[in-house]
Amino acid sequence: MARRSAAPALALSLLLSACGASDPPPVRESGCPRCTGAARIGALPPGDIDECSGVVASTLHPDTLYVHNDHGDDPRFFAIGLDGALRAEVTVAGAAAIDWEDIARGPCRSGGGSCLFLADIGDNDGERDSYTIYGVPEPDTLGGAPLASTAEVFVLSYPDGDHDAETLLIHPATGALTIVTKVNKGTSGIYELPALPAAGAPATLVRTGSIEPPAGSARFTSGDVHPDGTGVLLRTSSHVLYYPMTPDQTVAQALAEPPCVLPSPDEEQAEAIAWVPGGWDYVTVGEGKEEPIHRVSCQAP
Repeated sequence: MARRSAAPALALSLLLSACGASDPPPVRESGCPRCTGAARIGALPPGDIDECSGVVASTLHPDTLYVHNDHGDDPRFFAIGLDGALRAEVTVAGAAAIDWEDIARGPCRSGGGSCLFLADIGDNDGERDSYTIYGVPEPDTLGGAPLASTAEVFVLSYPDGDHDAETLLIHPATGALTIVTKVNKGTSGIYELPALPAAGAPATLVRTGSIEPPAGSARFTSGDVHPDGTGVLLRTSSHVLYYPMTPDQTVAQALAEPPCVLPSPDEEQAEAIAWVPGGWDYVTVGEGKEEPIHRVSCQAP
């Protein structure tokens, strides 16, 4: 393969310097998962899932994903197969659905078991004083009649005013919570708590860093921590980014390092992303009715 000339990159660097613009964040070139292109494996089922905003994989039910709608729906989520077939609808009692934007999986706050955390953290108009995470246990069984679960309610606020966000990350071992805000340009904020607060007790997030994608859209739309805690996926409106993480790092510390750029499926509105347990594959879903479900197959870094 012929070596590319460095002239275009040098010219761009000189132009940015002349305009007073800073260089884009660096990209990691080693220690990245080795991935193939995206393959369509299914589609969201017709019916009530019409604005999918978050996805996470089940640890109890093989080949199962949990998804939910954006604002305007009832407080509920759905279990679907990797092919998109509907397996269950779960109503969340004790919850409101103002602007649900992501779903994560992690250890239950009350100890033991696997819980799902639904993030009511959207704030397009900058009008909210507080935000809410709803925690429910993963359903023991799926199928048959509609299911119901009562939520633990965690009320959060930022230390510096309102923020719009679409990315919730829960560490699979520690249960630490991370939110990455969404901006149209520039840097997003990273806010964390080392553990979920007591249910019903308001808590203030701590700003622990900032983040900017190395290319493309600045809008972070979803994310997921690898089930074994060795890395973080973040999705923007244009890219999929992977941030390696060591056992002694927090999520914010991992996000401070350069990311790998991984394959990003072609979806009309890039929205949700999740790891598939048992390896390094991940799935993505766009926001809309009967959207395709894509899977990217990867090998460990």
